[in-house]
Amino acid sequence: MDSSREQSVKEIRKLQVTTGGTYIITIPKEWAENLGVGRGSPLSMVLENNEITIVPGDQRTSMESRTIDADSLKNRKFLELSIVASYIQGHDITQVSSSSGRKHDWKKWAREAVSEIMGVEIFEEYSDRILLQNLVDPHKFDLMGMLEKFSGNSALVLTDAVSSLLNGNREVAEDAFQRGKDLTRNYRLLMRLVMLASRDKGLRMEYGIGSVSSLIVTAIAVREMGRIAYYSMRTAEHVLEIGRPAEDAIGKLVARMEKVTREMQRKAFFSLITRNMNAASQVIDTMTVVREIYEEIHGSENFLQLENQLSWELIVRDIRAVAGYAVALADDAILGMFS
Repeated sequence: MDSSREQSVKEIRKLQVTTGGTYIITIPKEWAENLGVGRGSPLSMVLENNEITIVPGDQRTSMESRTIDADSLKNRKFLELSIVASYIQGHDITQVSSSSGRKHDWKKWAREAVSEIMGVEIFEEYSDRILLQNLVDPHKFDLMGMLEKFSGNSALVLTDAVSSLLNGNREVAEDAFQRGKDLTRNYRLLMRLVMLASRDKGLRMEYGIGSVSSLIVTAIAVREMGRIAYYSMRTAEHVLEIGRPAEDAIGKLVARMEKVTREMQRKAFFSLITRNMNAASQVIDTMTVVREIYEEIHGSENFLQLENQLSWELIVRDIRAVAGYAVALADDAILGMFS
C-alpha cells in the first residue's frame, strides 16, 4: 500500500464572513495544487457525522487492482466467483494468471465469467495471464433510479412466470427466466456501486446517501433485492419444468399467493425509499397471509396428486422466499429510518 495515501496534514483556519453573510474558509495553496484544483474548480462538500469533507467535484474513484492465481482455484466455479468478487469490491483491473503450464481452460472460464459482468472487457492477453478492465464510470449512474427499476423488473419476472404457469405459455416463461438471469448482472453492478460509494464520500453524495450508516442499510437492501430477483428467476425456471397449464383450483391459489407477494415487494421498496413506517409494517404483517395460502396449497389433495409435484413444490417455496425477502427489505426500511 502506498504510505503517502495514509498521511494527513492538519491546519486550523478561522471561518470568515462575507458582506452578504455567507461563511467562507480558505485552504492552503499547496493543498489545492496537490488536488489539481484552482480558481473556478468545482468542489463537493459532504456533511457527515458533524464533519465537513471537501473533495474535488470532478474527482473519480482511484484505480484499484487485484491479481487472481488461477492455479490455486479448484474449478471453473471458483474462478468465476473470484472474478465476480474482484468486480464487486470495486477493482478496475483484475489480472488472472497461471504459471503451471496446464491446459488453458482457465482462460475460457475467465471469458465466460466476464460475459456475465456488466462493463468488463479483456483488454490484454498473454500466454500466462489475461487482464480484465472495468469500463463503468460509477459517477454516470443514478443509484436510486437503478434500484427502483431493478425492483420493478424483478416483480415482472415473478408475475410473468406465474402467468405462464396458468396458461401454459412456455415462451413467456422462457422470456421471464432469461430476464431473471439478466438481473444477476444488474445486481452485481449495484453491489459494485455501493462498494465504491463506501470509499468515496463524494460518490455517496451524488447517490443521495448522506452517511455511512445509510450506506450500510442500502448495501443490505440491495442484497435482499438480489435474493428477490433470484427466487423470481427460479420460479420461472421451475415453471418451464412443468410445461402445461395449472390445475384450476391450485392455479388460483398460486396466483393469489403471487399477487399478495408482489404487493408486499412493491410496498417494501416504497417504504425503503420514502421511509414510510406504515408501509413497512403492512409488509411484515402480510407475511401471515402468505403462510396461510402456502398451508392451504399443501393441504389440498389435488396438490399432492399433481404431475411434476416436485417442481410445483419448488414454485410455491420460491414465491414464499420472495415474500420473506420482501419482509427483510421492510426491516431494512425501518432500520434506515433510524440510521
